[in-house]
Amino acid sequence: MNPAPAPVDRWDERDALARLRYAHGPLERRAALLALLLEPGNEAERRAWEAECAGLAGAARWRDDVGRLGEGARLPVFEALLERSRAAPEAERAGLVEAARRVIGADDRVRPLDLLRWLVLRQRLLEAPPGPAALRPAAQAPIGAPAPRAAFEVLTGFLMRVVPQPGEGTRPGPAQQAWHERALEAGAEDGDAAAAPARPEGAPAPDGEGVLRALRALQAESWMRRPRWLRAWIDALPPPGPSGLDAVAAEALCLCASLLDVPRPAGLAARYAVAPLG
Repeated sequence: MNPAPAPVDRWDERDALARLRYAHGPLERRAALLALLLEPGNEAERRAWEAECAGLAGAARWRDDVGRLGEGARLPVFEALLERSRAAPEAERAGLVEAARRVIGADDRVRPLDLLRWLVLRQRLLEAPPGPAALRPAAQAPIGAPAPRAAFEVLTGFLMRVVPQPGEGTRPGPAQQAWHERALEAGAEDGDAAAAPARPEGAPAPDGEGVLRALRALQAESWMRRPRWLRAWIDALPPPGPSGLDAVAAEALCLCASLLDVPRPAGLAARYAVAPLG
């Protein structure tokens, strides 16, 4: 289970946001972005963060400011810092992607949220061209990539670990299984094969390579078709929908929207009503 987040003091958060607006230099952005990847209480990740930020005097200040952010502010700050970093030289951006990989892998395990954050970071810094989604060419599906429906099933099986809330340990519980079944039904189209059965209890979740292949297959679809997969995941949520989601599940679905380059539904976006850093 993920550690329960500490209560957030809104005045502390406001002050932290004010200071993070000044994280413009490469080392400051690096320290803050990598701090946003840390799991609370994870000593291996903290030591890896310290090693990656050893060249910045006062790096702990940026980590402490990130620690003062509430759940509704962390994702907007992550995205704002990524946007700032997109103008950096390619070597700096590639170095940041590799540093993030070392931090999230420092404890020899990668949580679903770790993988999704790293994929978004890599996409924004090394892959995504600027401009509206409708004007960008679709990505090319790699050779051997699954068909879109099969890819959707793989990603749904992956998300089941955290939606509508993280399961106990590594095994999905009844709530996760029920969401998985509803999502597969919601994503079905005329002409699809019969809806796939729920992943058998105890079956291994898709690995990182399988998730990446599935993601590439859905990214290769046209910008008009990609939103249907996110809608299926949202439509499968139990009442009251996005507003009742666990924080980890909400961020996971937001990151998937970013990876598929589709808009977030209003109910999901409303959870992150924090002014950008500017």
